[in-house]
Amino acid sequence: MSNEITTADGGAATATPPASRRRALWIVTGVAGLTGVVGLAALGGLAARDDRAGGPERVADNRAAAPHDAGGDAHEDGGRGDHGEGRAGPGRGEWGGGEEHDGAREIPCDDDALVDALELANRGHGGTLKLAEDCTYEVGVKDRTVGGALPAITQDVTVEGNGATIRRDAEDAFRIFRVAGGGRLTLDDLTVSGGSASEVRHPVPAASVAHGRPGAGDGGALLVERGGSAHLSNVTLTDNNAEHNGGAVANYGRVWLQESKVLHNHAQGDGGGIFNRGILKVEDTAVDDNTAGGNGGGIANGNGLSGKHGTDATELKSYVPSGKHDDAGTVEIIGSDHGKDGGKDGGKSSLSNNHAGRNGGGLFSSGGYVTVSFTHITGNTACENGGGSYAETTDLDLDKLVVAGNHADGDGGGLVVTGGKHWGYPNTKQSASATIADTVIADNTANRFGGGIYNGEWLVKIEDGFLTPSETEDDNAALTLRNTLAKDNTALNGGGIFNNKATITLTKTHVTENTATDTSKLHRVAGGVLNHEGHVTLDDESLISNNDPTNCANTVEDCFN
Repeated sequence: MSNEITTADGGAATATPPASRRRALWIVTGVAGLTGVVGLAALGGLAARDDRAGGPERVADNRAAAPHDAGGDAHEDGGRGDHGEGRAGPGRGEWGGGEEHDGAREIPCDDDALVDALELANRGHGGTLKLAEDCTYEVGVKDRTVGGALPAITQDVTVEGNGATIRRDAEDAFRIFRVAGGGRLTLDDLTVSGGSASEVRHPVPAASVAHGRPGAGDGGALLVERGGSAHLSNVTLTDNNAEHNGGAVANYGRVWLQESKVLHNHAQGDGGGIFNRGILKVEDTAVDDNTAGGNGGGIANGNGLSGKHGTDATELKSYVPSGKHDDAGTVEIIGSDHGKDGGKDGGKSSLSNNHAGRNGGGLFSSGGYVTVSFTHITGNTACENGGGSYAETTDLDLDKLVVAGNHADGDGGGLVVTGGKHWGYPNTKQSASATIADTVIADNTANRFGGGIYNGEWLVKIEDGFLTPSETEDDNAALTLRNTLAKDNTALNGGGIFNNKATITLTKTHVTENTATDTSKLHRVAGGVLNHEGHVTLDDESLISNNDPTNCANTVEDCFN
């Protein structure tokens, strides 16, 4: 630990932490005197909803519905310490070396004091810790019994950051915070950086292996296990890494991020910023500039399937499920409507400039339920599909968004909605449902199909020439667009929207000035909407116009040209 000292070149000079730390052996159950507490500019003329959901329910006050693991005392990196019940505790002045004021224990600018205070809070009934103002706590010694420098949270613990930073400063890889089943963690006004979650390499108790506890190698800054919860307010999670999923956060319980930032994190697996298999709420929060080797550069809800979103049957031969894709949880992303008439300042949440090595540059979901409102999904990229968002077998609800400037090397520059690729695999046939309302989808690009939106089955057989057969399979995905604008999107075909063996309903929606770049004369090419073996329905107030080279290439009824 050290307070940062600014050097002449603007860097931060820090003292090297000791190679080892002497740790007191606490044999008590409580501490005397411890108090237990613990803009949407492009919407323009589109209608904006006046009603708003009520105030969010405090996540930290609600326990996860999932039962605790049978082996609750066995953790991925070792075990939970003895609680030492029935023994006397130290005096108030001995608790981490700090003083108690207004129900909060003030922790001096010393990482040992922070560790000891958290240990004793766990041994008691929780408590509130107030960190030293603007201090940088440099945690540098990994405790292999818990897999990190800080004790796992098992009680109701609040950390008032007071502008402080908790930063990993060691060659060893370890995460910063872990919340065990039954634990509740509240972080406020704090920066957490440099966490690096890695899978356990040393022997662990047989119970941990037998129960298959999730989370090893997940959550560089924070791992919340089943039955645990965390509430982060005015917190910045930056420069964290995970060997598996969740560069900053991996959630298997309940997590609520409020007025926070998740920036510049990386996961080798899914969820460069956040990985979720529990209940996740992201409110007035920026999830920007994160990267994932797999799916979900910003946020990943579940892991998804291993097969590649392809164009012919040969690419499906290696298809096998990569995991329990239906283990995805529930995600709500919401930005407060503070802007006048839903204007450019209305969206305070963002998924921007994230990158995925596979699908879902900004947001990825496989199964589960996802709702997003008053949010900017912009500037994201995916090496495969869904530059802005990729939703597979998911119930998806998007409202009052700007989805702009995203790119996919494959399909769906802005958005992908799919029930999966079940062609030739009847046992894996599933469907997806999505509603998009009061949203602008603009300036997105895809190297293949659906510059703005790709809807439906993954497999597209170009050799069919996009001719509508007598009998169609349109049950892969059901997409409804209401009061939405798709403009200036570009793809090889279906510049605005590509619909494949699925259904789309357009209500008060405009698809205009989109472009298809395919110069081939061997099949139909539509700059606006290309419908392939599906159904697209327009109401009287919807319009597909001024797209290049055609609006719909005669694949959509009531669409001219």
